[in-house]
Amino acid sequence: MQFNDIIGQEEVKARLRKAINEGRIAHALMFLGPEGSGNLSLALAFAQYISCPARSEFDSCGVCPTCKKIDHAQFADMFYTFPFFNVEGKTETTCSDWMDEWRPHLLKSPYTNVDQWREEITKDNKQLHISVYEASNIIHRLSLRSYEGGYKFQVIWMAEYLKPDTANKLLKIIEEPPEKTIFLLVASSLENILPTILSRVQVIYIPKIEDQEIAAALEKKGASTDKAAEIAHFAHGDWNIAMQLFNSHNPDENYAQQFQLWMRSCYKKDVVFLIKWADQMHALSREDQKHFLQYALDQVRQNLVLNYAGPEFVRMNAGEKNFSDKFAPFINDLNAEDLMEELSEAHHDVSRNVYSKLVFADLSMKVHYLLTRK
Repeated sequence: MQFNDIIGQEEVKARLRKAINEGRIAHALMFLGPEGSGNLSLALAFAQYISCPARSEFDSCGVCPTCKKIDHAQFADMFYTFPFFNVEGKTETTCSDWMDEWRPHLLKSPYTNVDQWREEITKDNKQLHISVYEASNIIHRLSLRSYEGGYKFQVIWMAEYLKPDTANKLLKIIEEPPEKTIFLLVASSLENILPTILSRVQVIYIPKIEDQEIAAALEKKGASTDKAAEIAHFAHGDWNIAMQLFNSHNPDENYAQQFQLWMRSCYKKDVVFLIKWADQMHALSREDQKHFLQYALDQVRQNLVLNYAGPEFVRMNAGEKNFSDKFAPFINDLNAEDLMEELSEAHHDVSRNVYSKLVFADLSMKVHYLLTRK
């Protein structure tokens, strides 16, 4: 993974390059950014830039044996830790038991999120974790000499899954790692990181990707200028969502038009339609359900701003604005907070694999009463 392969994030890339070129390489870094921002990609590009024997001022060469090994997740001195569930019949499962699944998943998309990874390895609602046995595994493999002769890297993806027993076992080695060993922690949620871990790492804050950067990347993949801008608008800085929309037949129908039809039906309390709609939502993947709810939550916020502050402060395209000119008055101080809470709760339930047909049917009834609240 080269810096050049990463969508946007030019300021973050420049800071990372500067630290390396000035010899200020921290022994433990946390790449903290929202889903789809490229936090894992940046960690991998950072390691490749450090390791490349032919790097330029701006990037790794991408063609030397070291770069090719890292790019194909085959570098002997780069170790991966990620959430997993125990292999049946084995009590001391570690990430080593899941590497055959992890490598192709990582190569398919270094912008992956935990739900995509879970769906890759199980269709059940099994709880992912990073076990204390994996902590022991990390300590053991980092005690060994470097195979390649340079830096060793320990990537911990989704560091939020480091629970106290696992984290406590790692505290000493994170604070005082073996010589030429770098910890690269990747996380999306600051509030779920243990303070004991946070105090031992240098945090690299990564923002959402700018719309124009997503649009430019989509145009390189063959999207028209208008379609790229439309997808970037819906993606809200998440390259994962952008790619899903790019590969879908009609992304605006999946989000804006569906939301608008749903709101009209909720207001009218069209129970027959809403039950059928809940069936349709149930048939979608969990990722699509979550993305729709995220979009709905954002639209409630935008309509609240439109209602009270005016159109110059909202982030809407022409189709959304046309609908919201009539819809915005229904989002006000009487219901906006409760609407956002219900949508957030539904998102949480879908993430926990609650039966989604019931989630969306129940949500529709609640939205009706909130929209008609006097």
